[in-house]
Amino acid sequence: MGKTLFHRLLLSYVPIFFIVVTFTFFVFFQLLSEQSRKEALNANKMLSLQAMRLIDTSLKAIDNMVMTESINNKQLIDFFNNDAKDNVYINISAVKKMQEMISSYPIIDSIYLVRFEDNFVLSNATSDQLGNYKDEPFIKRAMVPQMSKHWSGVRDFEQFTVKGSKPVVSLVRGAPFITSEKGMIVVNVATDSLQKNIADLYDSKASFIGVQDASGKDLFKDSNSKGQARIFSNYVSSYTGWSFQSGLVNGKVFHIVSSLYNVWFIIGIAMIVFGFIWLVYVTRRNSKPLEQIVARIRGYRLPLSGSVSKEGGDEFSFIESALVNIIEQSNQYQQKHKEDMHLRTRYLFHQLIEGGTGLTIDEWMEETSSLQLPRPSDGQVVLVIEMDKYNDFCRQYSRIDQNLLKFALRSVIQELAPKHGLELWAEWTSASQLSVMVFLEGEEEASEHSVILELFESVRLWTQDNLKFTVTIGIGEQVVQLSDVANSYKGALTALKHKIVLGENRLITSKHIANHGQAEVFSHLNAIRSIVQSFRLLDEDWRTKFDELFGEMKQGLLTKDEITNLMNYFIYYLGREMAGMTKEFQDIWARDGLPKLSETVDLCHSLEQMREETLAMLNSLGTVLQEAQEQRLHAATIRDMRKFIEEQYANPNMSLDYLSSNFNINAKYVSKLFKEETGQKFVDFLIDIRMQVAQRLLTESQASMQEVAEQVGYTSAISFSRAFKKVVGSSPSEFREEAARRQLGEIG
Repeated sequence: MGKTLFHRLLLSYVPIFFIVVTFTFFVFFQLLSEQSRKEALNANKMLSLQAMRLIDTSLKAIDNMVMTESINNKQLIDFFNNDAKDNVYINISAVKKMQEMISSYPIIDSIYLVRFEDNFVLSNATSDQLGNYKDEPFIKRAMVPQMSKHWSGVRDFEQFTVKGSKPVVSLVRGAPFITSEKGMIVVNVATDSLQKNIADLYDSKASFIGVQDASGKDLFKDSNSKGQARIFSNYVSSYTGWSFQSGLVNGKVFHIVSSLYNVWFIIGIAMIVFGFIWLVYVTRRNSKPLEQIVARIRGYRLPLSGSVSKEGGDEFSFIESALVNIIEQSNQYQQKHKEDMHLRTRYLFHQLIEGGTGLTIDEWMEETSSLQLPRPSDGQVVLVIEMDKYNDFCRQYSRIDQNLLKFALRSVIQELAPKHGLELWAEWTSASQLSVMVFLEGEEEASEHSVILELFESVRLWTQDNLKFTVTIGIGEQVVQLSDVANSYKGALTALKHKIVLGENRLITSKHIANHGQAEVFSHLNAIRSIVQSFRLLDEDWRTKFDELFGEMKQGLLTKDEITNLMNYFIYYLGREMAGMTKEFQDIWARDGLPKLSETVDLCHSLEQMREETLAMLNSLGTVLQEAQEQRLHAATIRDMRKFIEEQYANPNMSLDYLSSNFNINAKYVSKLFKEETGQKFVDFLIDIRMQVAQRLLTESQASMQEVAEQVGYTSAISFSRAFKKVVGSSPSEFREEAARRQLGEIG
């Protein structure tokens, strides 16, 4: 009887058993397939991101090369400064240089130079007047000041009618680099070369990469032949503004196959419903045997996974073992979910500081609950902790030690925060920057974040004493809305940009920046030219002017990028002056001066360090220059002439003939000597002195234009005004009004 009942129960529950096992495997493969689909999507995202980085890196390298060559290369400078427009040698030298640039970067299709003065176009393959050149429409558009000087969108470029046109993207850079007044350099990169550059990243039979410029035009010829392709990722380059899209060639088929999972899910639900009905039916039909089975299950001790004996084991033990295995598998999935939570947390942090979350307060509360993050409060403040001298840090420690020290820095912040009654969220946002979001209560705002300052001052001191490196901390403004967290992050980054002026190993807030007047970068260009000319002439006051320039940059609170640009302009202008020196000194400049000054500007961590190291190099160069000039026959005579001009600049009769009669030297010979010794024409030297004095008089006195003109050697106010506007860029009255406005602004 017992065996008959057992067999009846067994036959009754066999369908349920197969239903449960079948649905279990269905769930497993469903999760596995879903995970595979997500990994395929993530792979496509990484593909487009890698393609964007590869193309951006190539184009940035070309951009940097063009900028460096336009500043430092003598052949290109001579071409744009060419006084003899038919100088074949200069044109050949420029063509040779363009060919060298193309050889260095094979993806460059062509390069041509446009000289504004005579509308002359010189390319690596031909030359012509602008009106006859095939690419004239693009050049005309590039001359418009409002047009972006970054990479253009895709366009058709035709240099020779026989070869026809080809799609290219173009980079336009002005010459000289700062003013762009003499011409432009145009670099064309064929889109086919860019496509070949990323062709090895993917299999064109399975995936695709499409690139569109800022106007939506496809860069690659086969971008419109995707057919049934489905786009899974889209990134926009912050450098070029181009869109990079990727996906699977059979994306729609992939989508259809994924949709079949819904059908399988319905089948699974139907199987569960059928099993439930069958279970009710069997239970009602075999109530007493079922009670016996329940009693047996209650008295059964669950074995550990894998401990079921092959001998004496029954069907119930097998089912129990299978269920235990399923539970273990579920625990493994939960562990993987915890590991993924860290990635989700970092991704959400980046979205917040970049302003791309779009979360409502309710959605944010839900995220904080699931990811175990601090809940939003009355205000948030973002800080960025930047490691000082990061290149030295990387050279000093191995990769393992670097990660360990970074972990220690983040851990100490999280440990000290509760002691100050603060909640925070910290994530590494770059190799050298740890970003921290602090959550504040309403009453803390009145104390100007004193608790935050105390906390991170203690972090700074602890790092300095225990981790053998220092950090500089930029602090943003307090914001209330989550959507404004990105503004606080930008404020912290802006504060760090002034680290080169304010110094390392400190806290920098918006209050520190507000206490300094922001200066115009271009206001220092005249000072740079004056320093270089004084250095070239070995005036004793060039060091004073040099120190004043650095004092003004520090007072103006310029950023590191602005200071670097000014110093690069200083090196460029100094190199141009050195071109007028002897061949021996030009070699010294090219071998020692230019490389060392450029390296110093790139590697300095503070403004004071930059001042000291560049001053030391200039002193060394000045000594060599002094020795070279003292060996020249008429150096002393020219110095006397310069001193005489500086004393008699207000004399309206000051001229080459006047100097000739006072020094008993032929006027033409005076002009030649003056140019050789000073690097300037006599008239330019005289006008520079007069205009410097005129600017001081216009700023410090209320004298009329006629009185100012007479005090600087002009008999006519009209002639003075014309010369002043040509040199300074504005009329005397406009200059006086602007100076008055600046003085009022400083007083305010």
